[in-house]
Amino acid sequence: MRLKIKWLQSHCRAKALVFRYFLIGRFLGQKAQAEVYLSLNDPHSFMLVQMLSRLAVNYHLTFKVLFIWGTLPGITICPKLYRQWAIKDANLIAEKYQLVDIKDEPTSASLTTGQQIWQFKVNNIANAEQIFINTWGNQFSEHFQTSTPTINHQVKNQTRLKAKGHYAPASILFAGSWYVGVERLYHFENMLKKLALVDDLTEALMRKNQLNQTVNQQNFPHKIVDINAAQPANAVSEPLVIYLSLRSPYSYLGFVQAINLAGQYKIELVIKPVLPLLMRGAAMPLVKQKYIYLDALREAKKLGIEFNGFTDPLGVGVMNAYRLFAWAQQQGKALEYMLACFKAIYVNGIDLANPEHIETIYKDLSLNVEDGYGYQEQHDWQQWADLNQVELTNLNLWGVPSFSYGKSSYWGQDRILVLEKEINLVKINS
Repeated sequence: MRLKIKWLQSHCRAKALVFRYFLIGRFLGQKAQAEVYLSLNDPHSFMLVQMLSRLAVNYHLTFKVLFIWGTLPGITICPKLYRQWAIKDANLIAEKYQLVDIKDEPTSASLTTGQQIWQFKVNNIANAEQIFINTWGNQFSEHFQTSTPTINHQVKNQTRLKAKGHYAPASILFAGSWYVGVERLYHFENMLKKLALVDDLTEALMRKNQLNQTVNQQNFPHKIVDINAAQPANAVSEPLVIYLSLRSPYSYLGFVQAINLAGQYKIELVIKPVLPLLMRGAAMPLVKQKYIYLDALREAKKLGIEFNGFTDPLGVGVMNAYRLFAWAQQQGKALEYMLACFKAIYVNGIDLANPEHIETIYKDLSLNVEDGYGYQEQHDWQQWADLNQVELTNLNLWGVPSFSYGKSSYWGQDRILVLEKEINLVKINS
C-alpha cells in the first residue's frame, strides 16, 4: 500500500502520464485534445460546459464532448440527498462565475429531446452548451421520443469513461489526468500552462483566499469551547460546526481551513467526527478512492497544507482514535488531538491501529491516557458518532467534510470561502 501511495504522488508518475498521453501524440503530429464527459441531467455538467464555452477560445487544444447517462452505478451515496445538494451547489458556482443558474429541473421530455438533438450537432463545446441551456430551461417547442441509437451512444460513452478510469460526469480527461467540475479548472489550466497550451491563466479561476491556509500552530484557537458554554466577548455568536472523518483526505484539508477560519474570526469551532463510509457499509470503488486521493494531494499543494502520504486508519485505527476523542474534547483539546491524528495519517506515516501511537499523541498533549479510557467507558464513542451522523442527515447531507453555520450547511472543503462570506455578514450585522 505504501509503495502504491508513493507511486501515485511521485513526479515520475506525473511525467510518465504526460509522456504517454500527450508527448507521443504531439511527436506524431496529433493536435492536443481533451475529452469532456457530460451528463445532460447533471447540474455540475451544466456549470462546467458553460465555463468551458467561455474559456475554450483561450486554449490551444480541441475538446471531444461525450454525453453519458450519469455517474456509474454504485457510486452515489444517498442519491436523493445528493441531488438536492448538487443543485444547490451548482447555483453557488453559477453565482460565483455569473453563469446561467438553475431555477427548475428539466422535464423528462426536455432531457430526451436534448439527447436526441445532440446526435445531429457538430461535436463542440458551443453546441453542447446551447443544448444544456435549452434543456435546463425547458425551452424546446417540440419534443422527440427516446430512440435506441441515442441510448446506445450514451452507453458506449459510459463504457469509455469507465475504461479510462473514471466514474462521474462533469469531468475532463487530459494528458492522463482527470479534472472534475468547475472547481478543478484551476488545475486543468495549470497543466495547459506547463504544456504551452494556454497563454495566460484565467484570473477568475485563481482562487484568492483571504485565509492563511498554511498550517501554523499560532493561528489555531487555543481551546475548543463547548457549544453550550458562554462565548468570549469578542466572538461571533454562531459556532462553526465541522463533520469529519479521519479516513477522508478532504476532511483533513477542510479541518485545517476551518481551524484557520475559526482562529481568524475568533469563533467557536465544534468538531463532530463520524464513521468513514466504508465502516458504515457503503461502497467506495477503488477508482473513486484513487481519484479522491490524487485530487486531495493537488488541492493540498495549492493550499499550502502538508500532505506527504496516507497510512490507512480504516477499522481499528479509526476506533482507537475515536475512543480517546471525547476525553480530549472534555479537556478542551479536541482541536489539537484531531489535528495530531490527521497529521499521523497524512503527514507522518503513523499507523493509528497501534494503540501506542494514540497514547503517544495523548502524552504529547499532556493528556492522561488512563483518564481517557475511563471516560470512554462511560461515554461510548459509537453512541456519539451515531448521533453526529444523525445530525448530519438532518442537515440533508451525508458525507464529509460538511460544515454548519447558523442556518446554513455545506458539503465539501471547496465551500470554505462561502462560509467565510457568511461569517463576515454575521460579524458586520452584530
